[in-house]
Amino acid sequence: MQTGAIEQAAPLLKLDDGHNLNAEIFVPAARQAEESDRVLQAIKLYNLAGEYTTVINSLATALGTTLAAPGGGGERARSLEAAAIDITRHYERVGRAPGRARDAGVQLLRIREALDAKADGRVDRALEVGVHSITPYTC
Repeated sequence: MQTGAIEQAAPLLKLDDGHNLNAEIFVPAARQAEESDRVLQAIKLYNLAGEYTTVINSLATALGTTLAAPGGGGERARSLEAAAIDITRHYERVGRAPGRARDAGVQLLRIREALDAKADGRVDRALEVGVHSITPYTC
């Protein structure tokens, strides 16, 4: 397996392996980014650390927040939604992080699609997305 520059420099940081690198560098940096409301940076760092379930959970939480924001969250929300679509598609292809959080993220993206269609005056499309895509929540 080919390693990157960061992994090759791990011994200089007195980190023995990739797990220590993730635990000591990437995960704390991701938490700090998340606490500073830099969600996209946090998601990228969690992904580098191999914390795929955390990536999906963070995406779902952030998507829910943008849907609740006045005006849909603006450009920042659009960037997050684009990243969520790309990450979700990639994770589906490689079989990472399946489960309820991923399903929630997909549902939130569909809700956004329906809201956008409604805002554009395409009520028929909004209803179509809502009827065919959104499933009721069950415990």
